[in-house]
Amino acid sequence: MKLNLNYKTMPVLPYIQRKELPAKPGIYYIGNSLSPVMYVGLSRNLKSRHINHHRQGQFEVMENAVIRYRVLTEDFLATISDLTKTLMKLEKQAIDHYKPPINNTPVANQAKFTTVHGPTYIQIHKAREAGYCTHFEARDGDELTINSSRLPLISRAIEEQRPIFLIASGAYKDYEIAGYPHLSELLPYKKDRIYLLISRFIPYGYEESDCFGYDYVVYGGNSKIFFNPYMILNSRPGFNEFKSSYLKLGFTNCERSPFVSELLRLGDFQLLTPA
Repeated sequence: MKLNLNYKTMPVLPYIQRKELPAKPGIYYIGNSLSPVMYVGLSRNLKSRHINHHRQGQFEVMENAVIRYRVLTEDFLATISDLTKTLMKLEKQAIDHYKPPINNTPVANQAKFTTVHGPTYIQIHKAREAGYCTHFEARDGDELTINSSRLPLISRAIEEQRPIFLIASGAYKDYEIAGYPHLSELLPYKKDRIYLLISRFIPYGYEESDCFGYDYVVYGGNSKIFFNPYMILNSRPGFNEFKSSYLKLGFTNCERSPFVSELLRLGDFQLLTPA
């Protein structure tokens, strides 16, 4: 079953009415009457995606901006096995066809936090379990997902709009087997267990997961991908304490660690001193 991605056939809303978007997965286009497709995006939840979009400032100053969208129907969803990969494929098709100019521009706004940070969350995964390698196919700002079963922490992260960092853990051989590229960057740490900062994002929703061993899939935006070069954590100041205290498999809050300041800095968060 194919999905019609022609903007002329899509439902449309003025951008200022984006709160009326359906809370369903789909593809969306931002534009106006002169340039109907200036930006293409995807989301597991169109409504949540536009509560705090990383390019919201650009969209709001666009004259007579509208948002067009195509919801993935239940019949279509029944034909796919991986929603995230399907959305990424559809988004790529639309981008390749329309070549929207905003997609290839840098994101201007940097996330800000005071030096009194509050909750900061990490998700650890084994490098050989390469499910999160799809993050490397994303661009900064794109919607990302992780899997977790810790609903109280998930709910708090979403409610307080706190960052989630994805960290991979494994021996050099694990990264090799998992198909990670640029392995030469990891050679200096070949005798050690290697920890890579893969991505970070701000969560805005979750839903039940069909991934074995996890109850929920958490999704969010305002993301950053650490890929080329890799962000290797092993030699970072304060990492040994952080590793021994927090780097266990799973989803956890690491706000009490002094390493949080370094993690936020690496994640390109602007740290402000409280007034």
